[in-house]
Amino acid sequence: MDQKRFKMNYIFTKLTSENQQDLIPIYSDAFGIEVSLDFLRAKQNTSFTGFEHVGFIAYDEHNQPAAFYGVYPCMVEYHGKKYLVAQSGDTMTHSSHVGKGLFTQLAQKTYDYCKENGFHLVFGFPNENSFPGFIKRLGWSHFDDMTPYLIRIKCIPWIRLKNTFKLPQSLHDKWCNFVLNRLKQGNPFKSSAFSNETPVVDHSSEFFAYKTYSKNYLVKLNGKNLWLKFDDTFLFIGDFETSSEAEFKQVIKRLKRLAFFLGLPHLRFQTSSSTEGERLFQKFSLPMQVNYPVGGINFSGEIPLEKLKFTGADNDTF
Repeated sequence: MDQKRFKMNYIFTKLTSENQQDLIPIYSDAFGIEVSLDFLRAKQNTSFTGFEHVGFIAYDEHNQPAAFYGVYPCMVEYHGKKYLVAQSGDTMTHSSHVGKGLFTQLAQKTYDYCKENGFHLVFGFPNENSFPGFIKRLGWSHFDDMTPYLIRIKCIPWIRLKNTFKLPQSLHDKWCNFVLNRLKQGNPFKSSAFSNETPVVDHSSEFFAYKTYSKNYLVKLNGKNLWLKFDDTFLFIGDFETSSEAEFKQVIKRLKRLAFFLGLPHLRFQTSSSTEGERLFQKFSLPMQVNYPVGGINFSGEIPLEKLKFTGADNDTF
């Protein structure tokens, strides 16, 4: 393994398929969630880009996993060419090791690896707690914000039924999966944020296949492809195939009926500023009173970082 001792008796080791399971206890302590090894294998399997397991784990002097920083390789399309980039992924530190400078050291190790291997840039959607650290410690620039849009649905909300009658979440999950699986299967399509002058994440068939580490659906409604996901409250529109305003209006009608049928009181979509998604959703929905910062760091300068545009489906949490 590629190991090197740093101050404070920590050992920094590159993530591999062999040590991947060491992320599980950090996830559990830092986020309070239990993830499976199969999930980690699928999420880290970015081999369609030529790279996978891009990140570093910090181990303490007792060889216990203490922290992790990693990125998820993907491709960006710009001016008809495809460029290797990466999305900043899970940043996590075990509570026993907070305040030891591990975040910065792990990130720098990861960025050095990226620069040595031809990655053009790293972008990300850090939460409000971690974003200042990316700006102050890692040299990120804040170049845009993602705005979420909501369309309210009149229905009997599942969440109310669940809380009133103490129903298991699995009941709703099975129902939604059953309904969505019966919809016409869609085909891969370009990002709705795409334009000739706008760098966007390449929504290739390989990218869609990779993203199945999370349960989502590529479907076709009214002849248009959509990328969907659900939870207790939202039917998320990860992205949609470029449509005219009239076509989009009909698609929204179908989505409203679908959300009603699933007991989901909201449609939700989020996108970068000055995109086709923003233009259309401003006509048919209401923006939420919150924005999510988008930032990154440019290594090569071949792609204008400040012009990158995204939809919700580009986030590693979709």
